[in-house]
Amino acid sequence: MNRHSCSLLTRRQVLARAAQGGLTLGALSAGAIAQARAEDPRPRSGERHETRKKTSADLKITDFERSFIRFRLDTTKKPPKTTSRKLPMTLNNVRFPLDARAVLTRKSTGKTYDYALSVSCKTEQVWVPRDVWHQPNADMLLIAGPDEFLIVKRWDKADKGVMRYPESLGVQPERQLDSPEQNFDRYSIDLAARPGRELKTLEEIIATLFGAAPVVALTEYETADYHVRLEYPVKTVNFSERERYYQVDTGPALFPDLEQPHRTPLETCQLAYIAHNCPEWAEFLVCVPTTLTENVKVHHYSKSVRVEGTKNRLIAVG
Repeated sequence: MNRHSCSLLTRRQVLARAAQGGLTLGALSAGAIAQARAEDPRPRSGERHETRKKTSADLKITDFERSFIRFRLDTTKKPPKTTSRKLPMTLNNVRFPLDARAVLTRKSTGKTYDYALSVSCKTEQVWVPRDVWHQPNADMLLIAGPDEFLIVKRWDKADKGVMRYPESLGVQPERQLDSPEQNFDRYSIDLAARPGRELKTLEEIIATLFGAAPVVALTEYETADYHVRLEYPVKTVNFSERERYYQVDTGPALFPDLEQPHRTPLETCQLAYIAHNCPEWAEFLVCVPTTLTENVKVHHYSKSVRVEGTKNRLIAVG
């Protein structure tokens, strides 16, 4: 589309096509956008209108569908340390989409720890004609930082005792903290961003939830030593236009249990579901070893933790 044809669109058409992927607003000239606004017959509220648009344009959120943790195993360069079977290939590239993020800022130093939670997969044997799934099988995911990662594996019971390959490496940890440099030939956390619009009123929240726009939540709070910022897509949410409420119930997200002893904040990150129906608090349901019998524990979302003094925000995507 040339500049001339862009200038003939109304503001409503410009924004509608941009939302449908037909136009990229960043590629339009300032003149074309200004002319589109000028041709809009609807009344505008002057300075208030411009302030709202500027705030919306400045808000960027994670595009979880286009953000990935990637790593590359090359056994000709580095022997794997995280597997429980011998690999049938020498080279394997892995791509994990993201489920959530946690950004922790230490107050005393200002140092930031930016962690990404991958989606879950199942333990598998890759590039084989049959018998793909490992037995016993485990859920597996990564919590990744720029120079460290945590592999989390959950079998049908806690402390399963599955051995790594080779067995000289010992038992497969359920939470394996390690260095990308020592394990992978390549490693990256590729974060994509999208524009977002904060839903500041209950009316905006309910109207958006009746539509099809994705929603992302931000939860921020303070601990004794850290500022915590959690970001996660809102997958499940309850709401009512009659009783006038909403309640997020979604996950998995990350819950940094920073009161626990740790060498690095990554060790404190636990899987959790999160619920809230107002800005001021959030309740987490944390996945922990949960007793079934005297001799059996399973990893289950069973520990409820309430955090007061949060700042919860809902962001409409796009």
